[in-house]
Amino acid sequence: MKLIHTADLHLDSVLEANLDPTLAATRRKELLLSFDRMVTYAQENGVPVILIAGDLFDTPHPAPDAESYVLGVIAAHPQIDFLVLTGNHGGSYRPLDPPANYHTFPARSFSSYGYGNVVIYGCEDCGAFAALPPLSPDTVNIVMLHGALTDSTTDLAGINLKFYQNRNIDYLALGHYHAYRKEQLDTRGVWCYSGTPEGRGFDETGEKGFVLIETAEKKLSSVFIPFAKRTIHQVTVDISRLFSQKDIEQAVTAAVRGIPANDLVRVTLRGYAEADMHKDAGQIAMRLEGQFFFVTVEDKSNLSLRQEELEHDVSLRGEFVRTVMRSGLPREVQERIIQCGIRALNGEEILE
Repeated sequence: MKLIHTADLHLDSVLEANLDPTLAATRRKELLLSFDRMVTYAQENGVPVILIAGDLFDTPHPAPDAESYVLGVIAAHPQIDFLVLTGNHGGSYRPLDPPANYHTFPARSFSSYGYGNVVIYGCEDCGAFAALPPLSPDTVNIVMLHGALTDSTTDLAGINLKFYQNRNIDYLALGHYHAYRKEQLDTRGVWCYSGTPEGRGFDETGEKGFVLIETAEKKLSSVFIPFAKRTIHQVTVDISRLFSQKDIEQAVTAAVRGIPANDLVRVTLRGYAEADMHKDAGQIAMRLEGQFFFVTVEDKSNLSLRQEELEHDVSLRGEFVRTVMRSGLPREVQERIIQCGIRALNGEEILE
């Protein structure tokens, strides 16, 4: 038997924290279409059960068109059962008229669904570990939960893996963390976060997809399937040993080489630069424009302000820098003032 384990789809997310409204609207549609592609994959590969371990939607009240689309996809595949936890973002979401193959779990106790020798248990409450009934050692047992890991024995909002060890669990299907992670639970089973199937922001970089589970007799195996339409990349470029805007542009171009044009990219400049070195993140972003679905460049580098040199610099430049550094202003404000001031002292035009 084959199953898909997914979670944290966050469909109908706003997505405007990084993207402009037009790109955000496109990306929202892509996430809906990605759900449809996953269900089509299940149909084409003989997967009769999809486990959604929480946060199908990003809000308890998704837009009617998004909800209608998702429930329509589910209803169009009656041969596939969808076992759904609500999660924390869509925590109170309940469709008013769910398709017959849309199945949920109770809030305070475990219920189960059986498919031959495979039994799937689930509960909305991470703290209800004591309510998990005895699991037969002769069946393949999957348990679904949504929450963060914890080592605490009193934090009932989290998942303490110790409470699920040695209970004949073959696969603990988890949701909440947006990166794929699978580790051994005990000598018999594993625990796994499927991660989100599509990255939505620059804190969700790298490959995204779902987990394909296969069972045979009393054995279970699983593999991560990369499936996202677009990958999100965070690229860091150290400019400490560079001397000009052109050098930085060349370094950035080299750093993003090989990234597919389909993807989203954020370049962050790090390191230390001389105070009189011109660097323009906006110009670098313009250079990359059109190479990717979305690209942004941020300057997080610092000025190379060596105290020992400043103490012996008797020039107007040295006095200016020392005065700013004694001002008590935040470091980033000091650096911006110093950069502009040194440009002015060098006779450059200050446009910002």
